[in-house]
Amino acid sequence: MDFLASQTFANLQTAYQDELIAAAKYRLYAIQAEEDGKKSVSMRFFRMAERAMTHTSVCLKMQYGGILPTTLENLRAAAKCEFGDWTHKYYLCAQTAREEGFLESAALFDRLADISRYHNVCFCNLADALNEERLYFHEEDTVWMCVACGYVYTHTSAPERCPVCGKGQGWFEDLSANE
Repeated sequence: MDFLASQTFANLQTAYQDELIAAAKYRLYAIQAEEDGKKSVSMRFFRMAERAMTHTSVCLKMQYGGILPTTLENLRAAAKCEFGDWTHKYYLCAQTAREEGFLESAALFDRLADISRYHNVCFCNLADALNEERLYFHEEDTVWMCVACGYVYTHTSAPERCPVCGKGQGWFEDLSANE
C-alpha cells in the first residue's frame, strides 16, 4: 500500500497538528499561570509544551521517512505557506469578517496578512542567501551577533566560532538582516 495514501499517514498528520496545537496552547497557558503568580504550574505547562513539540517532531519525521527536509527546503516551504496566508487565507477571512460586520476581526486579519507578507519575504531572502552560500558572508563589513551569548563582531563574514561561548558560525546572525 502507498504510505502517502494510507490512513496511517493521515493519522500521523492529524497527530502532528493536534500536538502542535497543544504545544501552542500550553505555552499560552504557561504564560497565564505565571501572570497569575503560579510559577510551578507555569513550569509544568512549559515542560508539557516541550514534550508536545517532541511529539510533533516524531510525527513529522515519520511522515518524511525518518528525516526532516533540509533547511533550504523548510525555508521554501515556510515561504510558500506564508505566501498563501497573506494572499488568500487572511484576505478571505478579513473579507468575511467585514461582510458579517466584525470590523475589529477584519482589521486583525488584515494585520496578520501584513505580517505573513513580511514573513514570506524574510523566508525567501533567507532561502536565497542559504542557496547562494552568502548567509554568513557579505561583501561589506556587517555586524554579526552570536545568538547564544550575545557576542558582537564586525567583519565581512561571521566568525567560524564564537570566541566567548564556542558556538559555530551557524549561531551568528546578521543584525542588519530582516529577522
